Amino acid sequence: MKKLSFIISVFFLCATSLALATSCQSQPSLGPSLPIEVPPTQASPVETPNPTPPPTPGRQDGTGNADKLSGPFPYEKVGDLGETKSDKFSGIVFYPPRETILAVTDNGQIIEIKTDGSFIRRKLVRSKADFEGITYSPATEMLYVAVEGEEVILEVNPESLEAVRDLPIDRMFGGDVLLSPEGNGIEGITFVPASESPANGSFYLVNQSDELAGPDPSIVIEVEIDHAASEPQARIIRFFSVGVTDLSGIQYAPSSHRLLIVSDGNNLLLEVDLTGQVLETYPLPGKKQEGVTVDGDGFLYIAQDDDTALLKFTPLDAAGHTNQ
Repeated sequence: MKKLSFIISVFFLCATSLALATSCQSQPSLGPSLPIEVPPTQASPVETPNPTPPPTPGRQDGTGNADKLSGPFPYEKVGDLGETKSDKFSGIVFYPPRETILAVTDNGQIIEIKTDGSFIRRKLVRSKADFEGITYSPATEMLYVAVEGEEVILEVNPESLEAVRDLPIDRMFGGDVLLSPEGNGIEGITFVPASESPANGSFYLVNQSDELAGPDPSIVIEVEIDHAASEPQARIIRFFSVGVTDLSGIQYAPSSHRLLIVSDGNNLLLEVDLTGQVLETYPLPGKKQEGVTVDGDGFLYIAQDDDTALLKFTPLDAAGHTNQ
């Protein structure tokens, strides 16, 4: 019996020790942990992403980048015409009846020259008037001059170069003032024959401004004139923006049915359709470019408010060769 009790006691003691040992292994150690040495590993190189390139300096044209250009200027210069320190042209037009170039100055003169730059005649039409653009209308066979400051279209007899009448431009459109009296004013003019009736048509003018929006925006306006009215005026029928500031000249090209628009401050030549969509944008050579026209042979002329008053260019084909 004593032997049996001893065996039971030993068994109970062993079981208790085993239970305690198991419980201790399941509990986290409360004592300080020993440092574990980890063999060093070679760090992987961290790839640094390429820095974002700085944005291309934007033009004042709403397009932002120079890569918006359609390509190089598609003309080659033929020569400098009208080199003079006194006659700085502010607008030009090719005059088909005489196949000559008519130019205006910002002191109220009209000057006629041949396409080779030879002088023909000049006339002081209105003293101290700021003439900024000139065009010819086959519908009336008259010349029309954009007068900055006064904001009028001046009708001129092409034979005598005498002023016939003033056609004030209505500054209002849709009940609001579109052309601010405090703005820079109109800077170019061209006549566009109506497609359904070439004997009729309308005038497109550019409003020169350093802002694309606001009270005096940089825009192209289309105006109609009721010549039969007792006191006719130029009424704005629509306008559009080409996303470019400092518009200084405009010319309708019948061969392409496009508007050629010059931006002086941005040194750009834009080709725009009659809906206002910009089709091509080219860098424009020269300086202080104030007007543009194309003659019957396709030569392009750029008027400058500079010592070299007129630049003449010949068009290039797709391969960069002259067509003349």
